[in-house]
Amino acid sequence: MSVRGQTVEPNRKRTIRVCRPSVVVLCGPAASGKSTFAARHFRPTQVISSDFCRALVCDEERDQRYPLQTFALVEAIVSQRLSINRLCVVDSTALTFEARKSLRETGRRFQVPVELFMFDLPLETCVDFDRKRERSVGEKVIREHFQIFNQALASVESEGFDRILEIHEDDFESFQIEILYRPVFHFAQETPGKERRSSRAPVLEPSPRC
Repeated sequence: MSVRGQTVEPNRKRTIRVCRPSVVVLCGPAASGKSTFAARHFRPTQVISSDFCRALVCDEERDQRYPLQTFALVEAIVSQRLSINRLCVVDSTALTFEARKSLRETGRRFQVPVELFMFDLPLETCVDFDRKRERSVGEKVIREHFQIFNQALASVESEGFDRILEIHEDDFESFQIEILYRPVFHFAQETPGKERRSSRAPVLEPSPRC
């Protein structure tokens, strides 16, 4: 794992502090371990899965014909949870600028930190993971995702996230998540928060404005 702009000592148990409420966006190709990571480190109710929302919309997780309805549901759930000071971990590929921007703006409306966890695993590892799972998407799709993800790695610094973490293959069990409760009193806020400049918080420090 690495935090943009920092060197993290390898082979050491590390604590990542995440605010409640906040939005944590999981970004990476299909089969890069996002769902496994989310299940290992967060409560099931804290994870908003685009696959699950797709199934709620059209009864089939693999049906890609209804992206507008699917992600409208994702953002509706995020908004409802943020309105009562809950943590939202969004499990989708988040490969496009538009997808990341939409989630970032949703978090900004509620004046909470918005973080990006980028799953930077080797292409061969993702392909191998995909072959072993029940809902395989195929190597062609993963290669396409991998190319888009590499483009995102080069551009996300300027997108305005409060923190960006790059997660690698050996990080899944090497650290723990600690959730800090920092409530936001929405009834006292009449206008959306001002866009914040991106900053990369130290691993053992809370995100900016927690």
